[in-house]
Amino acid sequence: MCIHVLYLLLITLIWLTLLPASTDSFTPLSSVEASSGDNNDINDDDEDFEEEDSIQICCAWGLALKDGVLTYYIDDDDSSEREQQAVKDAVLEWSTKIESLELEEGSSKGSSDITIEFDDNSEEEEIAGQTITMSDSYGFLAKTQITIFKGLEDYQFDPAIIEQVAKHEMGHALGLGHANFDGNLMAEMVNEGTATVSECEIHAVTAANQWKLGANNDEYAAPDYPDHDSITC
Repeated sequence: MCIHVLYLLLITLIWLTLLPASTDSFTPLSSVEASSGDNNDINDDDEDFEEEDSIQICCAWGLALKDGVLTYYIDDDDSSEREQQAVKDAVLEWSTKIESLELEEGSSKGSSDITIEFDDNSEEEEIAGQTITMSDSYGFLAKTQITIFKGLEDYQFDPAIIEQVAKHEMGHALGLGHANFDGNLMAEMVNEGTATVSECEIHAVTAANQWKLGANNDEYAAPDYPDHDSITC
């Protein structure tokens, strides 16, 4: 089954604390990449991304991740219990599969690192989800806001699709861009085979946040930028 709905990823950097830095979504792809690291590596990474099955790396979390924990809050307005549970299951899969990361439910929208809300229908054609990321003054992620659309103008998503959308958008919230091939959770289009967090996504999120989630991290590690702009699957 292939639903003709895509993930949209827009990323720009605003060098002011906690101002919107990017937008991710499920719809026709429009992408402005924010890259970091050694400029000499960027061209090589771009070539690798075009030639091999890869996932883009967008950015890294900053001090919010210093304890290895990110908090999330699900705004239950305009959503059913089944839809909320689908999102919780999506977050749980990410949290379970990345051993060095804990995603913990927060008590309020304002105090949480990642907020997730629902909307009935996208105002844009064929958008099923959207993630807005906010960066600190150094360009590290400080907060993200995910919107899960419950359907298109003439099509309503069931909980399985909502869970799939939530997993994809959580990938963006954790620092990922899109995959350049089908059959991957971070692929641009919602299609069969993209509903599970695979080893490639785990590797990509770990690489994006290597300073904290990598094998050599310590409790006193300071935020650092990803070494590469993409990960080969």
